[in-house]
Amino acid sequence: MPSCAPWRKREAGSRPLSEIYKDETSVRRELKFLQQFGGHKNVASYHGAYYQAPLEENSLELLEVVLEFCEGGSLQELINTNSKSLKEPWIGYICREVLKGLHHIHQHRAVHRDIKGPNIMLTKEGRVKLIDFGLCRDLDPKTGLCHEPEGTPHWMAPEAIRWNGEDPSYDTKVSSYYDQRRVEHLIINNQPPKLRAETWSQQFVSFLDSCLKKDPAERWSAEELLQHPFIAGLPPKKIVRAEIREHLQALKKWPAKK
Repeated sequence: MPSCAPWRKREAGSRPLSEIYKDETSVRRELKFLQQFGGHKNVASYHGAYYQAPLEENSLELLEVVLEFCEGGSLQELINTNSKSLKEPWIGYICREVLKGLHHIHQHRAVHRDIKGPNIMLTKEGRVKLIDFGLCRDLDPKTGLCHEPEGTPHWMAPEAIRWNGEDPSYDTKVSSYYDQRRVEHLIINNQPPKLRAETWSQQFVSFLDSCLKKDPAERWSAEELLQHPFIAGLPPKKIVRAEIREHLQALKKWPAKK
């Protein structure tokens, strides 16, 4: 394997094929996690990787990684194309499916570290899939913590941010923290955001509060959040999935099922 081969991904969504330059260690690590977790129903299936010979004399060979095609696009795209807030049952359904995927990852003593809208995909049937394991890491077997402060800043928990030279160690509860941060000191020093009780249900307000506890010792884990009344009380997923599928069909102009 070349030490710096372009890593060409056939993405799980509708985005075009992309080329990313990665070193051999990073490539091997991501392939390891794709193979390990790709069989879970809430993780995009991994179909394999293969080399493509250089097309020109001075070009590098490409490693192509083939993942499950998620025609519904990303959660970020769904949010951006909807003219108003997503329905609360839709939010709950997506959160539940993401939590199932995270719980599976955490059971194997690993953390995804890059949970965000663009990395949460939807299939044509409205199923939810996690993608992009480039920042995924195994937890330290001795401490049960991750000691690397990586991730997308807008979605990082306070303890995952290196601040004033402090050790940024954190555990699996980091994945349930979805604070939108503009600058690092706001996450460190400000209180977590709260939903307006007059707009959202009390159970949803409580659920978000459980996700955003600033103290990781008080923050609920993915396993605990799956038992939260907001998640436990959701309508049958068949109903919610059908609504999302209908919305995606109209949005993307798919032909109606016969």
